[in-house]
Amino acid sequence: MAQYLHLANPNPEWFTVSPNIPKLGTADPVAIRQLMAERAKALSASSPPQEEPKGLSITETTLSVTNGANALRTFVPTPNRELHEDESTKYPVLIWVYGGGWCLGQINDNDKLLRSVAVESRISCVCADYRKAPENPYPIPLDDVYASLKWAVENANAISADITKGLIIGGTSAGGNLAAAMVHRALKDPQLKGKVTGVSLIVPPLLAPSLHDRYKDELLSMDQNANADILTSLSLSKCWDAYHGLHDASNPEVSPILASSFEGHPPTYLQINGIDPVRDEAFLYDRLLREAGVVTKVDIYPGVPHSFHVFGPELEIARRRDREFKEGLAWLLGQGQARV
Repeated sequence: MAQYLHLANPNPEWFTVSPNIPKLGTADPVAIRQLMAERAKALSASSPPQEEPKGLSITETTLSVTNGANALRTFVPTPNRELHEDESTKYPVLIWVYGGGWCLGQINDNDKLLRSVAVESRISCVCADYRKAPENPYPIPLDDVYASLKWAVENANAISADITKGLIIGGTSAGGNLAAAMVHRALKDPQLKGKVTGVSLIVPPLLAPSLHDRYKDELLSMDQNANADILTSLSLSKCWDAYHGLHDASNPEVSPILASSFEGHPPTYLQINGIDPVRDEAFLYDRLLREAGVVTKVDIYPGVPHSFHVFGPELEIARRRDREFKEGLAWLLGQGQARV
């Protein structure tokens, strides 16, 4: 999409952070996993202990999945008397999927985010672990996170939730891909059709690179941002290959842009970064949704790469991104109520 090329002009703020970004080179996903695990361990050792949660209850349980079991963590607001809440108060729900190229990431990655969403936005949050590619390619990661959606609906009372107040599916990066696929699967599921009220997709990869020729005039960011900080096009392609494995990448559950229909798709909020190989996929997905009559809201962050906020949380644009993420959730809840 030529009209978005200017979004890759660097934001000067990013230059204060970019020299410290780890260079992953051409490493395969398994090697990157090891590098990131070592970095996370070093950061954890140098960080102060995390404070006990205030204003919420965090519970971890085990979620049974096909041929296995994964951790499932819930973040539930405790009643706030100043907001006229009590033990009978029920909250909307956010099903959250962390990212990491389908190969990396862990359930702890977005704890800080989900704590603040639960307390500040008054939303019960559910985050499940999932098995990773390449050892566990599609459909295993998708099946795992879809199980967390079904669990939340079936156990709403246990997390002080009322899904009629809002049932949002969201995710970041590869988690955004899985979230998008979850929504399309739910639209075909008799037990869940019509229950998902909103979708939050943060810098999502939505079409396998091998299929970009289908929209070659619109998808320019893979080439323009091939050597971007944090996520290069080569690293992205390797992660895609690991995820879909021997399965057809044109399966809409793998590449949600290729969904045969967007009928009934709930309102969708997207965040898009300018120096990101997946940038134009998100813009294309937004266009397809709008053409199908789906209400969308998009926030754009020019001049910064994929998941920039992880490495520069102190940047003004990162603070804006965090604020607008919560505003996006509020917007989705408002849209969901408007549809009732």
